[in-house]
Parts: sequence; structure tokens; C-alpha cells
Amino acid sequence: MVYKKIKDEIFEKYIKKVGDSDILPSERQLASEFSVSRPTIRKALAELEDDDCITKLSGIGYVIKNKNNKYIDHELDSFIGFFQDAKEQGKNISSKIIRQSIVQPYKYISNKLGLTKDDLVFVLERIRYVDNEPICIAKSFVPLSLYPDIINHDFSTESLFDVLQREGLKMEYAKRSIEVSTASKLEKLYLELKENEPIFIFNSIGFDENHKPFEYEISKYPAYKTKFESVVSN
Repeated sequence: MVYKKIKDEIFEKYIKKVGDSDILPSERQLASEFSVSRPTIRKALAELEDDDCITKLSGIGYVIKNKNNKYIDHELDSFIGFFQDAKEQGKNISSKIIRQSIVQPYKYISNKLGLTKDDLVFVLERIRYVDNEPICIAKSFVPLSLYPDIINHDFSTESLFDVLQREGLKMEYAKRSIEVSTASKLEKLYLELKENEPIFIFNSIGFDENHKPFEYEISKYPAYKTKFESVVSN
């Protein structure tokens, strides 16, 4: 059958060989490349997924599984949360809470969230584990006035992103950036880093449907164990 031939060709070109990307081209691009219909491509991809070679992530597409030992994060270009992203990759996820409190924000955070010095913010800092390995220190600041019930949740087992959505959040867009930095002594301890091992610092400000900031997040990842990947299309 044609789709089985296409399946083998996709495997040989994109999965068997080590390349620069862990994301397969889109169905449309593959159909054009191999000169077949999109239904044929879908059948080929479905078989590769059944063979545990690839997995489909919401808003991302098909991702090659077990291509390297790095954790692959897709938050740069997607509204997918960390928990959902990791779970869709078949990972086991857990969190250890470092801090969960309500504070008056200092000026830097107030400016990020458009708050006054008298406003209160919910602060959540946790270590995120993927397959029992520390992969991220995430610190989130959320205006308490937007979601006053947020303090009643157990974020060692719940996703902040999921809780905010259940509270009525409709995310419109986010401003995100990533940079490389040296790790502090505490970050080395939390992430079990070796001496002089760098970290990625991921910054994000999320905006709701009214263009109002609902969260400022600073996440730190071990640079040698993490890969950020995004898809750009027109």
C-alpha cells in the first residue's frame, strides 16, 4: 500500500537519522514532499504513532520520540502548559513546592503585571520533575484580585495553567523570551547541576482576553538537559 511506503520513507528520512529538529514537517508539507494526498500522510503518521516512533502534541504537530535524552519544551510558541506539554510527551511529572504565599510585590513585578504597590500577588515557586529528574525551577506571580480562590489549590499535584483556565481565564497572547545564564548556588542544588553548568532563563508575561496581564513567570532550566523547540508557519 502507498501509505506504508510513505511511512518507511518518513522513518528513514526524519526518524532514523539524527537531525536538527524533533518536530516532523506538517501534513501539508509532507504531502507536497512525497507527492501524495494528506489522507495518505495521515495513515502513514498514524502507523508511526502506533509504532511509538512519534507522538502528536496539541498546537505543535508530530514530535519524534526518544531522539535524544533532552527534555523538549514547546512553550515558546504555544499556549500549552508545562504539565500538558510533558504529559503529551509521555513523561511522568511531579512538583515540589518551594514557596506558596501572598505578598505585596516589589516594583519590578508590579511593573510587569501593571499593579500598584498596594496590590497583592499570589507567588508560587516550585521544582518541576520529569521522570524523577529536576528539570525546571518555576516561579509565578499572579494578581490575587483576578483569582482570589487560587490560594486553595494544591500545586504539588495541580497545574497552575489548568487551575487558571478553570477559574475562567481566556488567554489571548504572551510575551516570552529565553536567555542563557550562570546558575546560583541554590539553583545548582535544586537542579542538581555540575560546576559551571549553565541554565536557560525563560520569561513569560501572559495576557487575558482584555489584554490584561494575568501572570508573570520566571522559569530556569538546565541548559544541557533541555531543548526549546517552536514551529513557524505562514
